[in-house]
Amino acid sequence: MTLAESSILVVDDEPVLRLTFSVLLRRMGARVFAAEDGVEALRIATENHVDVILTDKQMPNMDGLALLQQLRERDVTAPAILFVNGVVPEDSKKLERLGVKRSVTKPIHPQELILMLEAVLASVAAVPHERDS
Repeated sequence: MTLAESSILVVDDEPVLRLTFSVLLRRMGARVFAAEDGVEALRIATENHVDVILTDKQMPNMDGLALLQQLRERDVTAPAILFVNGVVPEDSKKLERLGVKRSVTKPIHPQELILMLEAVLASVAAVPHERDS
């Protein structure tokens, strides 16, 4: 699957970053859903098919890890890229259980984000699975 064929959920409480990521991904041809926190993202991801979730870890109302946990409990299995603050080390086994393929710190160069998303999409396409409806 290519970026242009994908649906991506962008979750970030910082409006400028959420808009920047959304515009960048739309220009690459992706279908983009955007949410300002985990609560809104949970609603979007359970109502729409998403191929990848790009989420911030620290957000009000529901953080990125709680979002991913809630999605897994609802059988939404889209892989995730998690933005972390880099201060507290992450539990790699927990991240793996939650479907986090990469954890990165912001800011991130747009081209690096695109390459990361393409790699995640390629790895998903390589594994046979049923698409969420």
